[in-house]
Amino acid sequence: MNLSTKLSALALLASAMMSMGAQAQTQENVYDFANNNLGLEVATPADWEDPSKGVISGMEIRQGDVVLTSVDGAKVNRMWRTNGGVQYLQVGGKLTITADEGRAITGVTFEVQNYKFFLEAQEGNGALDADNYVWTGNSTAITFDNENAANEYNTQSLLLCMTVTTDEANADTYSPDGATYAECANIAEFLNLEVGTAARLTLTNAQVNGTYWGGTFLEDATGAIQVMANINVNRNDVLNGTIYLKRSQDDFDTEHIIPTADNDVLTSLDDVTITSDNTLNPTVISIDALADNSNMSKLVKVERVTITKPGRFFFITASDGEQIQLVDQMNVGGYDLNNFVDKTVTVTGVFTWNMMRWAIFPTSVAEESETGIEEITMGNNADNDVYTITGINLGKVDMNTLPAGLYIKGGQKFMKR
Repeated sequence: MNLSTKLSALALLASAMMSMGAQAQTQENVYDFANNNLGLEVATPADWEDPSKGVISGMEIRQGDVVLTSVDGAKVNRMWRTNGGVQYLQVGGKLTITADEGRAITGVTFEVQNYKFFLEAQEGNGALDADNYVWTGNSTAITFDNENAANEYNTQSLLLCMTVTTDEANADTYSPDGATYAECANIAEFLNLEVGTAARLTLTNAQVNGTYWGGTFLEDATGAIQVMANINVNRNDVLNGTIYLKRSQDDFDTEHIIPTADNDVLTSLDDVTITSDNTLNPTVISIDALADNSNMSKLVKVERVTITKPGRFFFITASDGEQIQLVDQMNVGGYDLNNFVDKTVTVTGVFTWNMMRWAIFPTSVAEESETGIEEITMGNNADNDVYTITGINLGKVDMNTLPAGLYIKGGQKFMKR
């Protein structure tokens, strides 16, 4: 082999290695349903009476370094061709995309027939822009679900094409936008970040104190934070794992500063284990010590206070005249604050602020007397759960199995003899 031939061979090898290197980083995997590059069976109007034709449920369909798995929902997932020759995947259930080991899904782009797109991203470390049919994030697997649509024909998603972009995966350092993230072992470390810093936050037995239209309240043993979005959890859930959040803050004035977290980075619950705990422990605190930024977003319990209603709103008042507004913002249910006006009560709820005032979003209200609690309600479970006279939730237990004593169920006292 002469020198020229050797140089040509080396150049070709280098080019091939560069090409392989580029492919190992970013790759597009195209599911072209319109042209059926997958070679799937396709149903037509002539097959209307045969519901098995064109169904892809249970299949694992590989393209490049990802696998598409189809699961039926209220309706099946079915390849379909119209009389006009238009071909698409009709989705009435779930589609899960899984990347090969060492790879991460960083984007999914859909092409849609007649604006028929009703999918929601149920799993996956990222966010779906449903208006533009694009998901972006960083996940080894992502599930798209059509179940929340009415799932008649006109609410099934019609996909002409789905392009899945992948990249190398490294859970410690990788992110689709190339950003770096501060590592926070707990909420206290997250609260110490500068505003605007993105972080991977480790949650250890973090309780969900409450959720409402404006966000989710999380608390661990070190502190509490308000996530400025509902992250698909429920009050009384306990979270363990990691999520991505950006440190933010509402500072309407120098006195009222609310440390918050924005979910415009990679917030998801992919790496979080969720359990339910109906006995979350609030911080018992006096009303005089309550009005402080350090208590923001915590679940607190304030005992022997009087509810007043001087106008439209409900308040409890500290000895120095500081008013704390009570707002049923989380729609927990089970109580009506009007029934407790001018009465001595114990209030449990999330401490925050509302309408330029310190506030509690109650989760329970209990009337007190000299002999103890006269009435207690604990949200939507009040009709079924059993409580001790001190307010401890025993759950949905058989009264016959309990030792003798005074109990509360459905807001009524019962004496077990």
